[in-house]
Amino acid sequence: MQITDRLTAFCRAHVGDTNALIKALTPLPGHAGLSLSFLLEYHAKGALRQEQLVIRLAPAGVRPAGPSDVARQGRIMASLQRSEVPVPAVRWFGDDTRWFGVPYCVVTFLGGPGSARGNLALNPDNAVACVRSALDTLAKLHAMDWRGLTAAWGEPVALSAELSRWEDLLKRPMLEPSLVSASEPLSRRLRASLVDNGPVGCVHGDFQWTNFIFAGDRMRALLDWELAFIGPTVLDLAWLCLFCDAKSWETKMLIPTSAPQPLEIVALYEEISGRRIEPRLMGWFRALAGYRFGAITIFNLMLHRRGKRIDPAWETLALSLEPMFERALELCP
Repeated sequence: MQITDRLTAFCRAHVGDTNALIKALTPLPGHAGLSLSFLLEYHAKGALRQEQLVIRLAPAGVRPAGPSDVARQGRIMASLQRSEVPVPAVRWFGDDTRWFGVPYCVVTFLGGPGSARGNLALNPDNAVACVRSALDTLAKLHAMDWRGLTAAWGEPVALSAELSRWEDLLKRPMLEPSLVSASEPLSRRLRASLVDNGPVGCVHGDFQWTNFIFAGDRMRALLDWELAFIGPTVLDLAWLCLFCDAKSWETKMLIPTSAPQPLEIVALYEEISGRRIEPRLMGWFRALAGYRFGAITIFNLMLHRRGKRIDPAWETLALSLEPMFERALELCP
């Protein structure tokens, strides 16, 4: 059965209208699974209703864990619906494979006139206001009481376990040996200089420009929660710093031209959150960010080259592995 037929059957069952229609089904960019936007038309209480929605499906044949666990992403976003952190409204999510053969998550589509994803929205006229709005969102996320959210988010992850996660990813078979070898000096340095967790809270895990939607200069939504967990919150700030640090990149495809410098990001976050971050701690986490993105790049490059998940962007991003690891070694205390 084609995706349109499956989605139509799913929506008809969930809105209670056997004549509900799916229109304008459109693939969306992304690196983990399949994302599609669509218009849902149905009748409810005697009136025609229309909803612009997005469905995200886990990759076929992949164990639903980590970035592939889209139902978990739905639970996390649902846990934030009444918070001050702007997320898409969650319509449905679940692990029931009878609909699509894989877990799914359906949320409202946030786009249209006046909205832009972060790497497109930053220009000299609104860059400072956009950055401030993004960091205000981050500070609110980090200030949430995570103790009541573990059912959706899981138990806290220690920093040593987070580092092990990426070390283990680079032990997977079929990775390019020369690229793995290039990462090893940084891995050893991070392990030898391991810092304490710092503040613990809700961590987005991929807090960078392409996951922000702005309406004007206001953060309208924070997207893509596949790497979210409860753990050291400095990781999010260091991750955004990575995507502002020209010294880490051969290509600037993920750095907006009007992005601030990393130290400006840190200072603004400290001002907004009221938390000071010790420079040594910040340096270590910025080094971890380089190692983390390097591991993600090496792994996805392997999937691309083997035809498992075609995405030529990883060929371009892999050109930054050498400067990224070198920069991370400079930053690591």
